[in-house]
Amino acid sequence: MLRAKRDRLGGEPGKAIPSLGEIEGRMMILELVAVTALTRLLRLHDPQERSALMEALRHAVDRKCRDAKLSGADISSAEKYAEELLKSAQEQAEDLDAIRDAST
Repeated sequence: MLRAKRDRLGGEPGKAIPSLGEIEGRMMILELVAVTALTRLLRLHDPQERSALMEALRHAVDRKCRDAKLSGADISSAEKYAEELLKSAQEQAEDLDAIRDAST
């Protein structure tokens, strides 16, 4: 992966172009971090507030994509991906709440 210090590290120089595996690995980590963080965030909010939080996140994704001047198809794809992440986080938060409620 391209690194700022690659020339000073010694040994094999860093690759200027990341491999597809490196890109996929980073995307997987970003997705895991996003879902985990969203799950914990959603658990902190009351169920009534969750819909407002989800709507705010959707709005932020849309605004960020438009600011980046993505094409309509890319914006739609990004929004669908965000919806999947949000849905997954919501389901996990609900499952964790159900487990917590069952144990009390």
